[in-house]
Amino acid sequence: MASITLPTAATINEISTTSDYSQKSNLGTAATGSFLIQAIQLVYDDILRFQTSKDGYFTDAELADFKYNAFEGNALWFMDELIGIESDWRQDASPGIKDNTAYGYGQFTEASVPTAVNRYLGHLERFNLRRIRLFNDVDRGWAPYGIAPDKKLEIPKFIQRLNSAIIGDLILFSYNPYYEHKKFLDELTYDQYCALVFVHLHRKESKDSNFRLLSFGDVTAAKEIYKNNHHTNPDAATLNRLDSFFKIHYKPATLLAFAE
Repeated sequence: MASITLPTAATINEISTTSDYSQKSNLGTAATGSFLIQAIQLVYDDILRFQTSKDGYFTDAELADFKYNAFEGNALWFMDELIGIESDWRQDASPGIKDNTAYGYGQFTEASVPTAVNRYLGHLERFNLRRIRLFNDVDRGWAPYGIAPDKKLEIPKFIQRLNSAIIGDLILFSYNPYYEHKKFLDELTYDQYCALVFVHLHRKESKDSNFRLLSFGDVTAAKEIYKNNHHTNPDAATLNRLDSFFKIHYKPATLLAFAE
């Protein structure tokens, strides 16, 4: 008798509210938007690029089950939880420890910002190389929403500004430092900050399998991405705090009243 393989069930986790975490009131009216969506698209496309290459390790079934819409929804949930654990959604969060430059929503250190910017530029470059051109008919394997197949994405202005500041800092750091860590991070919107954090998570050493599992709403995979790709060396206090985040927030169904 013939058999069929059913696709893996995916759940898009709900983003938290102040009912789940009271400290989320620190965020005020700030929200994610087009920049984080672009970052999610860049990472998703880069995973497909590698996993369809000769070095990729996903099976055909795993590739078929790795759906963008589910990935986007759970990436938005993931970033909300990450910002929560890192800063309690406070823009000016800082550990207040001498020589520790961690700052902002995602606790970027001064040394990590250049790496994050370079990763964003690298993802953007590879994304653009995969666009359909007259002389290079490329099949991405998916259709990014709102982006024409032949469209080349421009470098976001906030990435341009950070990059220019960092390059100036590297050249003139001992005379006229241009990159001012807190100042430049404070000038980023919440959306821009989250976009930079999300792309920073995805690098050569990352496990694409965890990102695929994230698309199913897998909490264990989300924690692995946080521990291995963002924090990289969490101490005991951070690991204890981890138990309070990356939760699935169930929303009760609306009750309808019927007249008897």
